[in-house]
Amino acid sequence: MTNTWMKAALLTSLITMASGVFAQDVQPESGADLLIWTDKSTLEYMKFAASEFNKEFNHDVTFTFRGLAPMDAASRMIQDGGSARVADVAEIEHDLLGRLVVAGGVMENLVSADEINRSFIPSAITASKYKGVSYGFPVSFSTLALFYNKDLLEKKPRTFEEIIDFSANFNDAKENKYGLLWDVQNYYESRMFLTLYGAYEFGKNGTDANDLGINSAQAQRGLSAMQTLRKANSSNPSDMRNPQVRRGLFNEGKVAAIIDGPWAIQGYDNSGINYGVAPIPTLDGKQPRTFSTVREAVVSSYSQYPRAAQLFAAYISSEEMLMKRYEMTKSIPPVKSLLDKIIKNTDEATYAVISQGFNSDAMPSIPEMGYLWSPMASAITAMWVNDQQPRKVLDHAKKIIEEQIAFQE
Repeated sequence: MTNTWMKAALLTSLITMASGVFAQDVQPESGADLLIWTDKSTLEYMKFAASEFNKEFNHDVTFTFRGLAPMDAASRMIQDGGSARVADVAEIEHDLLGRLVVAGGVMENLVSADEINRSFIPSAITASKYKGVSYGFPVSFSTLALFYNKDLLEKKPRTFEEIIDFSANFNDAKENKYGLLWDVQNYYESRMFLTLYGAYEFGKNGTDANDLGINSAQAQRGLSAMQTLRKANSSNPSDMRNPQVRRGLFNEGKVAAIIDGPWAIQGYDNSGINYGVAPIPTLDGKQPRTFSTVREAVVSSYSQYPRAAQLFAAYISSEEMLMKRYEMTKSIPPVKSLLDKIIKNTDEATYAVISQGFNSDAMPSIPEMGYLWSPMASAITAMWVNDQQPRKVLDHAKKIIEEQIAFQE
């Protein structure tokens, strides 16, 4: 029996569940034994969720857990699916979803797609789909924010122009003192400037590989605006590629502000620096839109227990469990009602990330996105370091990306 037919046979009962995820007539398979892959930082939460899942619904599912980074989980599912046992439920970063779907590694979300469409924030809804079909079960999201030294910048920066003005009497390359740092060559971090005036990567919602918009007039204008920030960030971008270098200078008080993500908070806390966190400031009166990364659970196409796996994936992406996950791990839930609740009484960093999240776009998850990173890094470097014109570098990047996509077709 082929994998497709096997899946169809095993999931017949799930198709009837549109009216409720945990319908009483749908139960996990007898003797279900699920292997769960999740990040090491969420292992304890996942064990708690598994225990609650069995307790709340009187199930008797056996669970085994392994701490595995989301990127590694996706790679293993693509490489090993069908030849070795992979997780029944794994957590991945959403930008790899397209590759997983094309490789036949993950099953459609047959139990909670309607609920996700109703309750989750737009970026999470987009991130959970490939070609309009829901596959992922979103569990958290993250995006960039501005971390600033309160001893250097008395007020929370609301515009990048404020940081530029401060830098005029602060920057000193010999002493490695800079008003602003970020990983300039990393498109994930610099993307907010290219899209400042409405440019995009792959058409509407990042889903149309035939509509590559990275060299549009809006994109060129965005990179031109980004160039004004060299007055604040006069560092060598190659030297600052290493996050330990950037964060080290910030922790030493030599950098007034740094663009970073919630994954860096623990390090800044440990350094003892007096820092604040703010949403990304405006530039030229425009609010930059950062990339957001949505973490989502996916169910393996090769699971021998698809009913149990789908039910558990839906459970850990339910509002009740997403709130518990936040309480245990600080993972921000991509559900509007929960964000509205959390933001009323949370720490400064979480508040800033949530606020910026409303001005963020989920990274395109189509496979073609993989061909964009390197050419765009080269384009940004050529513009930033070698003073090449935005139009020239972006036209060149688009040509390379289109050639690479065509070669794979």
